[in-house]
Parts: sequence; C-alpha cells; structure tokens
Amino acid sequence: MNMAEGSDHEKVLTDASTIKPITLKVFTSDPSVFFEELFESGKGTTAGQIKEVVLSRLQLPRSSDVFSLWLVSKHLQLQLKPYHFPCKLFKRWSELLGQFTTASYEDIEAGDEPILVLQRNAFLRIEEERELLSRLRHPESMAADQIKVVVNLLYWEAMDNVIRGHYPMTVDELHMLAGYQAAIEIDLLPDTVTIDNLRPHLPSLYPSHMLDRGVFTKVMSLLFRSSGSGLENKMIESYKLACQMRDGCDPFNLKVLYLQLCWSKPFYGSVRFVGQIEPSTRLIHRVAYQDQPITVAINPDCIHLFDAGQPSETLLYLTYDQLSWAFEPSTEEGENFYSCLWVEFDSFIRGPNGEDQRVAKRIQIFSRQAPMMDAMIEHCVEGINSSEAGLRQDQGDTLDPHHVWKAQDHQHRKKELNEDRLPCTVMLHDDLKQLTLESNF
Repeated sequence: MNMAEGSDHEKVLTDASTIKPITLKVFTSDPSVFFEELFESGKGTTAGQIKEVVLSRLQLPRSSDVFSLWLVSKHLQLQLKPYHFPCKLFKRWSELLGQFTTASYEDIEAGDEPILVLQRNAFLRIEEERELLSRLRHPESMAADQIKVVVNLLYWEAMDNVIRGHYPMTVDELHMLAGYQAAIEIDLLPDTVTIDNLRPHLPSLYPSHMLDRGVFTKVMSLLFRSSGSGLENKMIESYKLACQMRDGCDPFNLKVLYLQLCWSKPFYGSVRFVGQIEPSTRLIHRVAYQDQPITVAINPDCIHLFDAGQPSETLLYLTYDQLSWAFEPSTEEGENFYSCLWVEFDSFIRGPNGEDQRVAKRIQIFSRQAPMMDAMIEHCVEGINSSEAGLRQDQGDTLDPHHVWKAQDHQHRKKELNEDRLPCTVMLHDDLKQLTLESNF
C-alpha cells in the first residue's frame, strides 16, 4: 500500500488503532470438527490468514494445498483465494447471488447467508490425493497422524457428495459405500444387527433416489416389516461384509476404501454449476421447446454434463484434449438474459456411402455461472499445459505435439472452436442428441 506524507500517514495509524478484532467460525466437512477463532485484523482478515490458523489447529502443514477456504450457502459456493476478504464478500453475498445464481428475490431476501468451510481444493487432481497414501510408507513430508486427519476430512466430503446424489454410482457401488459408512459410524455387532435397527439410518446412508419407492412397494414393506425390502436386506449384507473387513483393520482403512472407490470415478472432486441448453430444433426452426436444465461438473481432468432432473444420468463426459470451448457474455441485462459457454467436441456419423464421417458437435450452455465455468476450465487447461510442457522437456521433447497443448496455443484454441483435437468417438446420450449442433469438417 502506498502512503502519502503527513496527514495521510496519521490517518492510516488512526485507522489501524481502531480495528476491532472479530471472531469467525470455520466449519469442515466433518460435522464434529469446527473452530471459532479471534482475528486481530478484524474485517480485514484474509482467507489465507484464516486457512493458516485452521490448518495449524488441525496440526497440518500450513503449506498444504489439499484444502481451501470456501464461502458456502444453499445457492452458491465460492472457493476463496488467499488474498480475498471473506467479511467483505459476506456483505456482498446478496449481490453475488443475483449475479451468479437464479435464486429468486424472495430466497435472497429470506437470507441465504454463507458459512466459512475448509474443504477440498477444487484444483487438486485425483492422483495427488492418491499420493497421500504412499506417504504413509514415506512419512518424511507428512506424518501418519496428519494423513489420517486429511483422509478423514476427504472421506466426509466424499460421503456428503454421494448422499446428495452428486456422485452417480451404480446400485452395487452404493450398497458397498453404505456398508463402509455404516461400519464406520454405527456401533452394532454384526450378529445382532436387524432390519429394524438399521432402517432409521438409511436416509443418511443412501441418496434419496435409492429410498424413493412406489406405493405398492411401501405397502408391502409395511405388511411384511420383518422381512424388509430388497434395499434393507442388501444393506445388512453390505454392513456385515464391511464389519468383517473392519475386524482386520481400523475404521481409517474403511475410509480409505470408501475414497478409493470414489477416486475411480472421473467426476470425483468436481465443482458443480447449473445451466440450461436449448434444443437444436429450437435453434434451427425457432419452435418453442422447453430448455433442458443441466448440471455441469468440472474438475482438473475433465468436464461432465448431468441431467439436472436425473442426477444419475451422465449426458456427456469429455477430457480437455477432447474439447474446445468459448465464453460468450450476454449482450443484454436482465434476469432472463444469460451468458453462455460453447463446448465443441468431435463425434462420428455414418456417411452416405457407409463410411464414418467426423463431425464437430457444439453445445451452447446458458448460465449465470458461465463466467465461472470459463475461468475454471481455463485454469485447469493452463495447469495441464504447464505439467505437460514440463514432461516434454524432461523427456527430450519426444511426446506427440498433438497431445500436448502449448501454452502459446491456448488462447487461440479457446477462441477458435474448430481447432484440432484428439480424434475421439464420443458416445452421445439420447437426451443430448437433440441438444447439439453439428458441422462437418
């Protein structure tokens, strides 16, 4: 900060002497772990200062990049940079909700207040998380107790995403994860567990779509309570199996098993954004078709499109070497005018002579969060550019140049959608076929 001579300098000293300390409450993904800390710098306290204090209380290295500080509310989540001032953002929260969400005026006025949460860094790659376990055998950089703290917080965050339906899993995988979770959290002997004493825990073990049953199934379950439903019987089997595994290891290892299954999913650790897509028939024929609400999930490795009405339905999955993108800001203001994110990828169709014809598919995603999607994709691509360029240098520049994105090509690639991409065949979900535009090469 530049300070002028004389009165300006005295004013700064006076302001500094009148700063009121502030107590901030910081939550973590584990409901039992939270902190209330007094900060002498008051409302001028930065996110970096808060994170350092919380990491210190958790006895984790202050340089750890596994977690970041977030402002989280019902309608919006923001990962804070070290220089951000959470208290100032808190005062602007209503403005941010209006800018980046479709929350109604009534919802905003009702008070969608954010909380401070220490949670997973959105730019942490899955392989970096896996490396934590290898450090248990080489603990010089992080002690075993510290790694257990990290794994516990990551487990709680992953479990929350599974229960909320943010991580689409197969039915068998959900039973397996529910068994791990029950063995960790529920203190029941496998030989004494019954449907009746497990049934109250089901809402905290499964996503809601697994619990939604038809009227007939509910009536039959009430008539034959002792026999239980298929889900309840499967839950008991999974719980007993997990308990057998627990006998040979402590709950920490079950948390690792839980995470390892989540790590196998390319959407793990994604930040979720809301948007909508106009059907291509509407764009071409100007016929009034209803827009398709979607969820866009972005992490450092790929992006996913999910049907907002059926979160378990994956509409599209693309790695960054399979796509080009462009951001288009809205040219008009108003609650019905959104910015958009164009995403282009390659697919193949059967040509007139039976040959495979490569075509570019384009999706136009309308969202108030489009600027945030664009910024995150750009950050992820720059990270890939840097790591791949370093790998090329280490290997004597022997990698295929079409596979590695050069940093100087990035901006051009972003602006020109029809750039070279890795040849790939993207299988389109049936619901997505009506939402894409097509152009031949």
